[in-house]
Amino acid sequence: MKKYTWQTHKIIKETEDTITIYFDTAQQAFTYLPGQYLNIRLTVNGELLIRSYSFSSKPSEEFPAVTIKRVTGGKMSNYILDNADHIENWEIEAPFGNFVLEKPIAEQSQIVLLAGGSGISPLYAMLKSIESTNPIPLLVYSNKSPEDTIFWNELEAMQADEKLNICYSFTAPEFVSTKINHVAGRFNLLVLRSVIKRLVGEVAEAHYYICGPNGLMDLYRDALTGLNIPETHIHLEYFDPIPIDAGNMETDGNAKDVIVNYYEENYINDETQTFECTSLIEVQPKQSLLDAMKAHHINVPSSCKNGTCGACWAVKTDGEVRMLNNAALTEQDIAEGIILLCQSYPMNADVCVTVQ
Repeated sequence: MKKYTWQTHKIIKETEDTITIYFDTAQQAFTYLPGQYLNIRLTVNGELLIRSYSFSSKPSEEFPAVTIKRVTGGKMSNYILDNADHIENWEIEAPFGNFVLEKPIAEQSQIVLLAGGSGISPLYAMLKSIESTNPIPLLVYSNKSPEDTIFWNELEAMQADEKLNICYSFTAPEFVSTKINHVAGRFNLLVLRSVIKRLVGEVAEAHYYICGPNGLMDLYRDALTGLNIPETHIHLEYFDPIPIDAGNMETDGNAKDVIVNYYEENYINDETQTFECTSLIEVQPKQSLLDAMKAHHINVPSSCKNGTCGACWAVKTDGEVRMLNNAALTEQDIAEGIILLCQSYPMNADVCVTVQ
């Protein structure tokens, strides 16, 4: 992943509380895969915020885009929806994520996308990237109402062109419909299994991509498990995964010394100057590298602290670490020595990391 500064190309209002931002990259070389996401860094009321948003554009589009829904109490989402028109420069880190639609799978298997709310964003990027619609992809999508459904017009057009089958669930109490693909109320296991058996040709051969609120994702997964879908065919993107407890991790009980290379900014004569620093820190047993660095007053960007956002990535140049959870890095990233500090624990006394 790399850091970029992008400008706004255009902003589209999707629903009353959702917008899509298309970025002008100034023709900078940039590649990503459908399903991946970026991190936006913004200072809001003096506080540096870092949040992750999935690409809703497909990689071949000229202007990469993310779709952002207002979250109650969400500092970043509320600030962006209220001020997006006035933000001149966007600080971006990208791409992140291993929840991706791989081209061989898209070419050889039926694709089933199961979404809820703004979880449609990475799945919409996947959907637009599918070149073959034989068999036709299936979207299972839960929202409050058609008016609250992100990409409603685009999805309906794809269905009208026979490029997509859709089954909606609309949970608003006042919703009434006689359409066969509209479910009034919440999905349940019986309905989900019936829909999949009716609209998926080879149920066990299809690949299933799930994104949305945790409870709904668990329901989707239970429905698939009940249909004996192989685990290797079920792909999930949790926005807020349950953290893995380091308390059960086996260690030798000894603190480890770790060398940390990092950059520090100071204001001198009204100018920002950057200094390259090296520190030797002590990491206690079952203490993550991120927590140890913060304890030694090393300023490291971080956000989710559960291995999802990728904001705390660094490069391990020596030694051995164990990462408990990783939803941000690809296999290539890991092969290049990139780690997530919030999930990394030194396993020997030779660890050296560089914070970018």
